[in-house]
Amino acid sequence: MKTPGERFGTVVLTGATSGIGEATAHRLAAISETLIVLGPEPEEGVRRTLTQIRGSGPAEVHYVGADFTHLSEAVNAARSIKSLVSTIDLLINNAGVPGAPQRIVTTDGFERTLQVNALAPALLTRLLVPSLAEGARIVNVGSSAHHVERFHFDDIDLEHTYSPVAAYARAKLAMVTWSSLLAEELRSMPVSVVALCPGLNDTPLSAAMMGRIGGPATQGAARVLHAAGADVPSGSYLEDDRVVFPSTDATDPSNREQLTVLYWERLLPFVTAGRQR
Repeated sequence: MKTPGERFGTVVLTGATSGIGEATAHRLAAISETLIVLGPEPEEGVRRTLTQIRGSGPAEVHYVGADFTHLSEAVNAARSIKSLVSTIDLLINNAGVPGAPQRIVTTDGFERTLQVNALAPALLTRLLVPSLAEGARIVNVGSSAHHVERFHFDDIDLEHTYSPVAAYARAKLAMVTWSSLLAEELRSMPVSVVALCPGLNDTPLSAAMMGRIGGPATQGAARVLHAAGADVPSGSYLEDDRVVFPSTDATDPSNREQLTVLYWERLLPFVTAGRQR
């Protein structure tokens, strides 16, 4: 657990160019030594945002562009991050998209919301695990929306039952479930994994599905940073800064086994490519 006034060393933050991620980046710039921020845009498209983040604190800020609708860009992002730093103290998987009005399939062949919100973060994390420092934490931004949906492994890409809200909620269900699976996998390492719901925030993502409702993005950023330093067991899931049980679908052993198989089937070729020099 971080004590008041304690700084982070090297932090990697995805989805840092808008919404909760951008608000989190401003906070981290003041309390980190090195901050690597990721976004889907080319660097020239976010120069103003990066200037503002750099102006928020003394952290050395680097930008890595990565459009997670292409899993190869997650691979390239991991390579770029490892070329910038030797170790990572905090990895925050915040990148996400709303469910599109109409179903979108990526060039990798997967439903876009699932790929960006769940598959790509898992891939990036897998490739960065060897770079995690002792005592490092992985923070995965989920959503309480995962409670309202169930896994449908026979239609995981929503080919037959698509809706924007279902796409988002199912992707966050996958994220929350994978987060605790990752904690189990890494239990022999001196690292921890925490997932959280940042609450309802008025951001471009939430506005796309629900309109302009919720609190400011800074509210979600505060919850992300709480999860980053909270004294909670690895594998915990937080809502309102408290440890709560995820949905029964997330803890169901059969679902967990099927999700593990799905992730390996879809990500193994990219993991292999990312480990090649």
